[in-house]
Amino acid sequence: MADPKQQPQVVSAARFVIDFMGSPMGRIAFSELTGISSKVASSEYIYNDDTGKTVNTKQFGKTDPPTISLKRALDAAGSKQLLLWHAQAREGDPQARVDGTLTVMDASGGSDNKIVYKLQGAWCSELNIAGMKAGSSDVATIECKIACESIATA
Repeated sequence: MADPKQQPQVVSAARFVIDFMGSPMGRIAFSELTGISSKVASSEYIYNDDTGKTVNTKQFGKTDPPTISLKRALDAAGSKQLLLWHAQAREGDPQARVDGTLTVMDASGGSDNKIVYKLQGAWCSELNIAGMKAGSSDVATIECKIACESIATA
């Protein structure tokens, strides 16, 4: 039987924080990580070798940059930061590309159960504010998609 102390700790994710140190974006907390995606398409390459035999191969194709989808409650402070960041990207401002981290942690926020991703050249590629209805008690949310040049575990 395996020793439970040597079992890897699974992060029961409860909090998500992006931190762009030294940038006007600062730290922004999120309540939901919808996903992290990255894609390399495959491309078929067919040729005849020197004996005339047809050879089918798969090659690396077009790559899509890593994208992170996060969601948070709509509030004045965090939402303003996201709107400004997205506006910079829409204007093509080079300052919109920033390096930082995405930290996934459990409810305690302790350093034992967390995963840190390093983001390079990150920018806010999409914002979506969920529909709202007057008189409703539902929490209004803002969803943010962040495109990166690269993402890696710290």
